Amino acid sequence: MPNRNDSRLLLAALVIVEQAGRYLLIKESKEVCRNKWFLPGGRAEPGESILQAAVRESREESGLTVELTGLLFLDQFVDSDPTKRGNRIRFVFLGKPIGGELKQSEDEHSICAGWFSEAEAARLELRSPFVLEILKSRRERPAVLPISMVHVLTQEDLLRERP
Repeated sequence: MPNRNDSRLLLAALVIVEQAGRYLLIKESKEVCRNKWFLPGGRAEPGESILQAAVRESREESGLTVELTGLLFLDQFVDSDPTKRGNRIRFVFLGKPIGGELKQSEDEHSICAGWFSEAEAARLELRSPFVLEILKSRRERPAVLPISMVHVLTQEDLLRERP
């Protein structure tokens, strides 16, 4: 039985940014997946909402500022052994570029960023087949939930919820 005191829950955000039929991908700089392409995103930092994390991670990894427009996909990983990886909830947002410049030089967040069609992405060395699954999902259906329906609760909201 899982330890109820184990509060390890990773919240992660990925962002699908589409422009003129091409998708924004970043080339990873982390050693474990170096030189592989993935969607911009990462984990939420303490005190940061998942929406803030999605925008921040996109900017850090791609050089572009994005505006989130919807929530396409949500998945959860429940670790049967919470002493190992821990549990994860991953949000896949849709976004559009509103500023910045495409990253072309390596730092600790990524090597570079680029725009690719779905067919071009299929020929890249991807970090995970999840990239193509998500791009296909985007092509086949619109955002499941408009971004205006993703609400980050404040302390005041929580106080109003209590009896």
